[in-house]
Amino acid sequence: MQGSGRLHVPRREHISRVDPSDPLDFYYAPHTAWIFRWRLQLALDLLGPGPFERVLEAGYGSGILLPSLAARSGALHAMDLHRRTDLVAPMLRQEHVHAALIVGDVCGLPYAPGTFDALVCISTLEHLHGPELSAAVEGFQRVLRPGGVAVVGVPASGRVMEGLFRAIGFNEIDDHHVSTRNAIEVELRRCFHVERQAHLPAVVPQSAALYTVLRCRRH
Repeated sequence: MQGSGRLHVPRREHISRVDPSDPLDFYYAPHTAWIFRWRLQLALDLLGPGPFERVLEAGYGSGILLPSLAARSGALHAMDLHRRTDLVAPMLRQEHVHAALIVGDVCGLPYAPGTFDALVCISTLEHLHGPELSAAVEGFQRVLRPGGVAVVGVPASGRVMEGLFRAIGFNEIDDHHVSTRNAIEVELRRCFHVERQAHLPAVVPQSAALYTVLRCRRH
């Protein structure tokens, strides 16, 4: 297993797409890998090295971040709506990672209050709006212990991001990104103390960034 500082990306032949909309290939394509991997590195940097006793990734997708999270956690849990744990488990074995994979909805996290020390959620909340978004963020607060950390990654909304996604061949953003970065941040600040933010590219103002990651502390 890699050290806890840098992102460790599994070899492409060891990891599988879990559904047709899974952007996994963009993590490996030369012209898109930088932005897809960079956002994960931002999340790891804001999370910190830990170690954390129990970590949850909410919306783990293909599991590409799980090896890096395992290096920071005593017990790693991961939840997603998809049911293709059979595609993720072989990669975890190749990486010598143990993670408890379950099928579930971020709007109704099936964990007891205060279960986790840290929670990571990347590119998931923008798919929710209204009561669903509120329920998910409140659920994050509930399953974290007091003082626990939530790291949440959110893409920019609007024409710039839509144009970028179309340029790299990902044409489903209009249908699936229903909440803006600002709306998500409002919900996070309602339930957490937002300690830090980072965005990419770092040289542009946050309002013009392509991606933002927030480190939130449970009161």
